[in-house]
Amino acid sequence: MGTWIKETDAAFYLMEGGHYISKISKYPSPRNDTEKVVNIVGMKDWFSRPDAPRGMTVSSGGPEPRPKPELTTSITSGSAGGGRSTAAPKRTNKNGLLLIKSFEGLRLRAYRDAVGIWTIGFGTTRGVQPGMTISEDKAIEFLQEDLARFEKAINDSVKTPINDNQFSALASFTYNVGPGAFRSSTLLRKLNAADIRGAADEFPRWNKAGGRPLAGLTRRRNAERLLFLGEDFHKFL
Repeated sequence: MGTWIKETDAAFYLMEGGHYISKISKYPSPRNDTEKVVNIVGMKDWFSRPDAPRGMTVSSGGPEPRPKPELTTSITSGSAGGGRSTAAPKRTNKNGLLLIKSFEGLRLRAYRDAVGIWTIGFGTTRGVQPGMTISEDKAIEFLQEDLARFEKAINDSVKTPINDNQFSALASFTYNVGPGAFRSSTLLRKLNAADIRGAADEFPRWNKAGGRPLAGLTRRRNAERLLFLGEDFHKFL
């Protein structure tokens, strides 16, 4: 069976059978109360599939589709044999990688960051020593290792469904502030309470280093917020 696109009041869905396998949410426009915005970049992947969608339906006012059963997390509680099975862990998408690389920059010689921590590559800090030099390939390897650690922290901590852009915005955020700060943040608390807009509005609060606001961090938080909301973040890169 092939796939198709379904548009509702809340989102665009990539449908297969009677369930969706991917979702791109709509959000209120910050400039026009009568409009909604949607980041359609993620739809590119829909059309690169072997079973790319060839049709579309539009539904207004009806119930939202349900995710395909194997994409959901099932939790059984209250029984001795109860357990939890989860979908495959999410990974940072192209938008998140672009954001991280843009703001971290690439440095092949160790340097001190804004708060004095020795850093190299795309913002790697683990095991970095003064005078250390690396190749670009090694910098990418470090980036992938760092991301795997931060992605695990996000996958383990987020208890509410999120889309790929929301996950990738959190990956950039956690890559910068660290998993401990993310786990204890009001941003995560609001997200797990399904307060998407409230969680998005927490990003700009994290724009300080050494107690003072930094222009680069302000731009980064604004870009992460827009990516999280499915809006165009490129103007802040």
